[in-house]
Order: sequence, then structure tokens, then C-alpha cells
Amino acid sequence: MNAISIRQARAREDLVRAAVTLNGAVVELCTYPEVREETLNFVEPQAVLMLGLSRLLSGSEGRIAGDPRRPFLRFGALALRPAGIPLEIHVGPGAFDTIRIRFEPARIAPALEGAKFDDALLAACLDLRSHPIEEAMLRLASELDHCESDAIAMVEALVTLILLDLARYLQSAAARGRRRSGGLSARALRRALAMIDADGPPPQIDAIADHCGLSRHHFIRCFTQSTGVGPGAAIRRRLIERAKTLLVEGDHPIDEIAKILGYAGAPSFATAFRRETGRSPGVWRALMR
Repeated sequence: MNAISIRQARAREDLVRAAVTLNGAVVELCTYPEVREETLNFVEPQAVLMLGLSRLLSGSEGRIAGDPRRPFLRFGALALRPAGIPLEIHVGPGAFDTIRIRFEPARIAPALEGAKFDDALLAACLDLRSHPIEEAMLRLASELDHCESDAIAMVEALVTLILLDLARYLQSAAARGRRRSGGLSARALRRALAMIDADGPPPQIDAIADHCGLSRHHFIRCFTQSTGVGPGAAIRRRLIERAKTLLVEGDHPIDEIAKILGYAGAPSFATAFRRETGRSPGVWRALMR
């Protein structure tokens, strides 16, 4: 099957394989076909919170449209695309599955109260780092996939919880943005993230700092100011994202995945995976399948 535009994919009748409609929100389990790499501009008519259930599309990133000087911001597995903001999105090639919530303005308004979507807050939304929200989104995917008799009540409760956690997350992200000064230049940050995202063994912090032309101490401080997390945490998080892809997309044994990612063995990999996700690699694989 030939790859198609993401716009064509979003318009397909078979895109949504399960859905629950609530008051002010629609929760949908989606399977996207093979899409081609492209850059496009659009405005979301509704705020969309989305969690990828398969591999991330390599190189996917976005920015507020209209100013080519703005840096592109990478997409994480969990992302919020706010309504009404012109976005320029670069989409990587591939097929993927997602669970998403489309919010009517009145339903999401309390969570967005006071939010000003500048570059810093948009970056926090496109790569939304909230374990509680991710866990609730995974639970939503399970509810839609199995459709128990009380599924609607459970989905409503989970969406309410997600909105409360989202409000906390956005308030915290905005506060970090107000406190933040300095940080890496856009070019240095892209260089650092490219090294962290690359396949192969995880990079050493000294190597990333050298690539950015900074001392180790200065790099760590600036990276943390720019992203809200230290480079070590960012490297560990990326390893777990790669692990999720390997667990979902193939039949590699757990110990083989551990070796691919540079862990000493399956036990150390399982410990790291559980620390980041709250689940063992085997349980994650079973849940995603």
C-alpha cells in the first residue's frame, strides 16, 4: 500500500476503530495507515490530547506557524495540540496507532485557564511528560478495546481525571517557563536532542556537551533550563521510548531488547523500564497487543 498524506489519513472512514462520545469530549482509538513524510500547516478546531500506542514517527515536530525563525519542537508519545493556534507540523513516515480525546472548548476550558501558548508552553504540550496522564490514556485505550458494560462511566471518570492532571501539568509548565532564563540556543538544543534520539547505544553526556561546544557542567545546567529535565533523565526516557517500540513492533525476546539498548541484561532493563512506566516489559507488550 502506498503512503498517503496525513490529511487523507485523518479523513478516512476506517481511521477510528472504536469511540465513546461524552458530554464535551470524544474519545477515539485510531489506526493510521502508512503516511508519507511531509510538512503542513493547519489549525485544530478542537483541542486534541493524543497518546501514541506504537512507535513514534521519526522526526515528527511542530511549531507555531508564520515565523520561520521559530524553532521546531519535537513531538513526544503524549501530546496536546491546542485549538485555534496555527501550527506548522512536520510528520515522519510510517503507520501508527493512537488513543485521542477531542475536547469541546467548554470541557477543556478549566484545564487551560490562564494558559498562554508561547514557544515554551507549546513545547511542554507537544512533548507532554506526565506519567499520570499517560497511565489514564492507556486505561482509556483498554476500555475502548474491550468495551465492558460500564465502559462509558469508566471513560467519563478517566477523562475527568485527565483534565485535572492536565491543569496541574500546564500550571507547572508555565511556572517553569517564567522561572527559566538562559538555557541552550535553539541550534544547540536540536543538536543535543538529535544525539539523544539517534539509534544505537545511548550517548555520553560529555559527548553531547562537546558536540554543543559547552563544558559538561554548563551543558547540564543549560539543558535542564531548556527542557525541565536533566540530560541523563532525557537519555533514559528516550531509551524507554525505543524499548516500547521494540516491544510492540517485533517479537524480540526481552533479553535481546536489553542488549540492543545497551543494558547489561534483562533484569537491569526490566528494572529501568518498570521505574519509568510502572510496568514490566512483558506486561507492557501484552497491553499494547
